[in-house]
Amino acid sequence: MTARAPIVGACLALSASALLFAQTPHIDTSVKAVTGAASAYVEGYNPKMQNVLADEVAVQRVLTPGGAELQRRTTRADFFLTYLPADATFIAVRDVRDVDGTPVDDPDNIRVLIQRAPLWRLASAIAEKNSRFNIGAITRTFNEPTLALLVLTKRHRERFKFDPIGATPGPHVRIKFKERDRPTLVADTNGVPAFSSGELTIDAATGRVEHTVVEFALKIITARIETTYAEDAKLKLWVPSVMRETYEATGNGLDQTIKCVSTYTNYRKFETSAIIK
Repeated sequence: MTARAPIVGACLALSASALLFAQTPHIDTSVKAVTGAASAYVEGYNPKMQNVLADEVAVQRVLTPGGAELQRRTTRADFFLTYLPADATFIAVRDVRDVDGTPVDDPDNIRVLIQRAPLWRLASAIAEKNSRFNIGAITRTFNEPTLALLVLTKRHRERFKFDPIGATPGPHVRIKFKERDRPTLVADTNGVPAFSSGELTIDAATGRVEHTVVEFALKIITARIETTYAEDAKLKLWVPSVMRETYEATGNGLDQTIKCVSTYTNYRKFETSAIIK
């Protein structure tokens, strides 16, 4: 009798393992399933990112074509981010507090802007405010860390083609996208469209988007914005943690590269009585 006990124990262990395997859900990692899950995730995520404030530290560098540094600037700002459901887009506003350690007195802070008019009417004022302390000869007014999430929204998704990018460990799936139709996510100041492409890293089990890259070209300028997301305990959301930007210009006397790394911490809800549509 005692000689058989280990065999019975082994059978019980095997049965438990088989039961556990049977209860493990199958994860569909096809492009259709993953983009569908990610779209559902983004549609639920975007409203939760309304009226959010974070601390932003941005380091900008202007480089020659050979890589030599021409100029560097570090800014610290209150970074306000909100999603506008009616326009299916994000609005980002930067209240720069100091530049290279020197305090900045800005009378047109976020609260003042909001009291003037709804944010969707203040596009030019916001663009000017956000680019006020940019360095280099390349104008940048669309550097929002959540820009690539718009690719997955109902309003924009049908304009994009999605394809897989090789295998990744675990349930994470990398998918590349390419914009095919107008209106494009990004255009120049004259309305000339810039067709975007890029990639998304998605948790196939939840649809959660954890890393994005979006690239596009405007005449002699190419741009790349890469965002890494991390879980925030206070908001109970995965939020932009680091944004890396690269802009390159070639021709017309603008042969230079601008690189910027922005980090985001201390997320909290922005309390205001003003109406943001």
